[in-house]
Amino acid sequence: MRSVFGDVQEPASLTHGARPPAAPSLAAKEIPYDHVATFTLLGQRGNRVQDVINVSIDGAFVAVAIGYSFIATPLELPLTPAVGGTPSVLPSELLAGRLLAVFDTEPTLFGTLVQCLAARMCGIEFKYSLVDSGTGRELQNRPIHNIAGLGESSGERPFRPLAKPMLFMPRSTIRIEIDEISEGPMYVGAQLYIVLHGYKILGYGTQP
Repeated sequence: MRSVFGDVQEPASLTHGARPPAAPSLAAKEIPYDHVATFTLLGQRGNRVQDVINVSIDGAFVAVAIGYSFIATPLELPLTPAVGGTPSVLPSELLAGRLLAVFDTEPTLFGTLVQCLAARMCGIEFKYSLVDSGTGRELQNRPIHNIAGLGESSGERPFRPLAKPMLFMPRSTIRIEIDEISEGPMYVGAQLYIVLHGYKILGYGTQP
């Protein structure tokens, strides 16, 4: 077997039928490499977004693990104008004021704390699917829920080692589709990142 960034010990186990060179050479140098797909969410259940990863022409890419993270949209607590133009306080701000009195802190710091707690407690839910566009091969029979396949965005099992390292040849593409589940202001415009961790075999698959 091999570690993420180690040397190939069993080349035949990496492929969908192709075999890397049996011995390392200058034409088949391995380097650590990650491919990242990014998605801008709408915060609407059922919305589908996709991104395509293009494997460069300088060598094959071997994916050994998959992970994800997301950056929530900052939450705002707007004031509602009262009679005479003087802002009134919403119930959420009344609670914030009480907590501020307890912690003797600044509203901006409190807002940051609320944002961090919301992202930690709510997390994010979505379904994902991967397609090797170069071969047309789907890598699962139906979209997978992120908690089942990748773990929680809070850090509980956030990276999933692949059951078998996957080899993607030069010039091939990897299409990742996301079906949104989480709804609300925190997810409108939020950024989701799917990362394929692995390494490149420089020069492999580039020969005519």
